[in-house]
Amino acid sequence: MNNIKKLAMLLGVAEISEDYKTGVELEIGEWNTADGYTLHVITQDARNLDFEYDVYYYEPSFDQIIDRIKELDKDSIVYISDIEIYLPDSEVQDYIDEHNEEDDK
Repeated sequence: MNNIKKLAMLLGVAEISEDYKTGVELEIGEWNTADGYTLHVITQDARNLDFEYDVYYYEPSFDQIIDRIKELDKDSIVYISDIEIYLPDSEVQDYIDEHNEEDDK
């Protein structure tokens, strides 16, 4: 089992994937503005953005992304446009190790 699948299990979601599917409950990715700027978006509804909550001018931290995923229901599907950018393997591994240690206690 790869680290992303382990992370999904720890966070209680059905799937975290770079493959877009209809019906995803959370979408994480980069959007480009008309004037050439890049925004980072974490949203449950891409057609109805909450600019104060969903839009980031700088890349959101690993913890911000994890917190947003934790808010989802159990069988949710999370789409991430680039897993390597938003969930770097080293941080995912650290999160898994930390939470596995807590389970062992």
